[in-house]
Amino acid sequence: MSRAEAAQEPMPGAGASTPVMAAGAPRAPSPLWPFGLLRSELLTTFRRWRTLALLGVLAAVPILVGIAVKIETSDGSSVGGGGGGGGAGPAFISQVSNNGLFLVFTALAATLPFFLPMAIGVVAGDSIAGESSAGTLRYLLVAPAGRSRLLLTKYATVIAFCLAATLVVAVSALAVGALLFPVGDLITISGTRISYTEGLGRALLIALVVAASLVGVAALGLFVSTLTGSGIAAMATTVGLLITIQILDQIPQLDALQPYFFSHYWLSFADVMREPVYWDDLVKNLGLQALYAAVFGSAAWARFTTKDITS
Repeated sequence: MSRAEAAQEPMPGAGASTPVMAAGAPRAPSPLWPFGLLRSELLTTFRRWRTLALLGVLAAVPILVGIAVKIETSDGSSVGGGGGGGGAGPAFISQVSNNGLFLVFTALAATLPFFLPMAIGVVAGDSIAGESSAGTLRYLLVAPAGRSRLLLTKYATVIAFCLAATLVVAVSALAVGALLFPVGDLITISGTRISYTEGLGRALLIALVVAASLVGVAALGLFVSTLTGSGIAAMATTVGLLITIQILDQIPQLDALQPYFFSHYWLSFADVMREPVYWDDLVKNLGLQALYAAVFGSAAWARFTTKDITS
């Protein structure tokens, strides 16, 4: 018997005229109730030591990269093998010693293949399965919290963590870059000069693109989380899938399938630092993430709304 049904059962010894429904019936939910649930989920997620530890690790990556570049260029030598590298990392890291703003782009390129998606996978994988293993899931489903509303709230919380994690990397890199290297007008990958203010705007746009690049991972982790009652198993499975997909994305024999892997266009954010901006791969990346979010979000909803909740 659910807690809502139990609330409507007559108390032992109660007479027929006792206003049971008036006393025990659940109140009509407030229109602002979903926002209260989201606020509660956000506070719970960002107060966990595990979440703070993940954000701490992400903040440390730009510090380590900045110190490494500073040490390597202390004698006036260059780093990264030139600015014409084939990826976002090499293209940006060679410019860090000339302008600290490039550390933002370098740090995002360094964390996006593994650190950022791993952190998202941990939070998303634990979203439903963690509640189940802790025995709190069925209490969250007591009226007025329905399964669809709870699932949507969990996914919104993971998306908020995607944005927070990306901004932590960007802000940390921005601060370290300003402390260790000169800042000012910067040269784009195309060789044109833009102002520092415009560079900051593009850095913010890149951070938003990187955060949006992780919504597919968030949906995948949410779906995995609905398949098991063990938070650890869900987190491990999600991270394992992330690693597997990225390995497959590097195998030349699978080039026909690789454009459909969620990680294939992740580093396309480097095109924001071209003049003019190249939008083709950026649009493909965002469209692919929306597709993954729709497919795995629907699968998570179908699974969660039909599974038996026993804990």
